[in-house]
Amino acid sequence: MKTIRLAILMSSVLFFNSCKDNSISPVDLTGDWQSKSIYVKGKLQEDISTSTWLLLKKDNVFQRNYVTGKWSLNEHNLELAPIADISIHPMNYKVVDYSGDSMTLQITLTEKEYGWDFEDVEPDELITVTEMYSKK
Repeated sequence: MKTIRLAILMSSVLFFNSCKDNSISPVDLTGDWQSKSIYVKGKLQEDISTSTWLLLKKDNVFQRNYVTGKWSLNEHNLELAPIADISIHPMNYKVVDYSGDSMTLQITLTEKEYGWDFEDVEPDELITVTEMYSKK
């Protein structure tokens, strides 16, 4: 009988954990973020890991280093759309982890689109960049 109760209890715990809402709202992401580490193709980029800051305002204005524009969040997809009169393309990140004071963003694009010259990467090669941030 104890085994049956334990099995039911464990099943209930697993069920409720799988139903846990892991959605992110725009309010969750608002704030001033500082990069802690940046990986390109899985390799830590020590020279730029702490060089990026990202400000996400409640009015959907963002500032990423010296680029400003509008931001939006659709489920786990964060779009940063720079103002129209500059030659920087919108960046579409996936929020792969968020926990209040830290978040991890991931994007796949070319080195040229990212705007950085990475070692061992061709300008038009498709790369995955993972940026880990903490809230200031």
